[in-house]
This record gives sequence, C-alpha cells and structure tokens, in this order.
Amino acid sequence: MKNPILPLIIVLSVLFIGSCDSKLSFRDKIKQDVSEKIASGFCENDQIVKDAEIKNLKIGEITPIGNTGMIDVSLEFDVVDSDGTEQHLEKAMLYIENGASKTLAIFCDYDYRDKN
Repeated sequence: MKNPILPLIIVLSVLFIGSCDSKLSFRDKIKQDVSEKIASGFCENDQIVKDAEIKNLKIGEITPIGNTGMIDVSLEFDVVDSDGTEQHLEKAMLYIENGASKTLAIFCDYDYRDKN
C-alpha cells in the first residue's frame, strides 16, 4: 500500500506556492489597465486607435472620493498610432474598491460597471 502522505504534501505545496504569487500593486494595475484597454480599442471614441503605443505614462493623483468606495486616478501619457502620429493626453480613470481589491469602473468614456 502506498504512503498517502507524499501526495498530500505535494498538493499542499502546490496550493501554498500558488497562494504566494506576486500580487500587482495598485499602480501596476493602473498601468496594465491603461495599456490593455487602449490596445483593445475601448478608447476609439476618444480618437485613440486600437493597438496604439503608449509612451511616457505618468500616474498623477490617486484620490479617494469621500466614503463612496470610488477612487479617481489622473493620468498623463503620449499615444503613438501606426502612422507615427503622436498625441499627448490627460485622462482620468475611476476605480471601485471591493474590499482589498480595486476594480476599473470608467475609462475612456466606457463604463465597465455594466460588464461585471
């Protein structure tokens, strides 16, 4: 009969290692959200073409809005389209706090709250 301890140790080790993965900081999440949403074409109404390159991203003030659970994030960045045309933009993002996590709510005039 096999020793059941070895498979149990392996399973517990995998679960432990999986729970220790590196979590994104809020600033890193903001950077990821900006690049993913612009690359996906969600900002076309703002004349930012799909797959545009983002350069010089600067995260400005991160401001909680009272006790609403919402966080306003100001951004400044350059966008370069496939023709090489570059434009400088100042935008804002709105996040909603869900306990310890923060979820993107509004960016580029697109409301993500309806999609969750």
